Amino acid sequence: MTLQIKASGHEVPDKLRGYAERKVERLGRYFGDIERMVLSVVLEHGVYIAELTAEGDGTLLRSEERNGDLHAAINDVTDKVERQAVKYKSRVRDERRKAQPDKHADLLEPSSDEPGDDEPFVPVVARRKRYALKPMSVEEAARQMELVSHPFYLFRSDESGEICALYRRHDGNYGLIEPDV
Repeated sequence: MTLQIKASGHEVPDKLRGYAERKVERLGRYFGDIERMVLSVVLEHGVYIAELTAEGDGTLLRSEERNGDLHAAINDVTDKVERQAVKYKSRVRDERRKAQPDKHADLLEPSSDEPGDDEPFVPVVARRKRYALKPMSVEEAARQMELVSHPFYLFRSDESGEICALYRRHDGNYGLIEPDV
């Protein structure tokens, strides 16, 4: 597993790099094949923002944590991604078990010792919308997003012709999701 560490405006010391690699190694046990692992560290107004992205086995996990102490921010973000991985893997495992009928299921009592949700994850779609995606620039999409007061906006890029998503970040700036073709 290779960890890519990005730091804005400064070089990452070797001691911190080793610390981050040791913390992130724990995540390897939840993935058969880790395709990408990126840790971004930004210092903003005296607060460290650590963002960890883990991609493997067709799963993308991402988390962000803020803390005044850099080591604490790295601890928090790795712990959070680890909890996400455990939750996701146990949900997948439970769904596989339920999909295969057990011939001795009537003999087994449900165990209350096992952690996890008793109910399967079923998203509730409260509303559906359809609208035409017209080609536009990122700037125009941002203006449209502000007009409708939504936290995100889907549009067709006038540069690439691909469907993109513009969203508002926690820091007030915008993020752009573009398909990797």
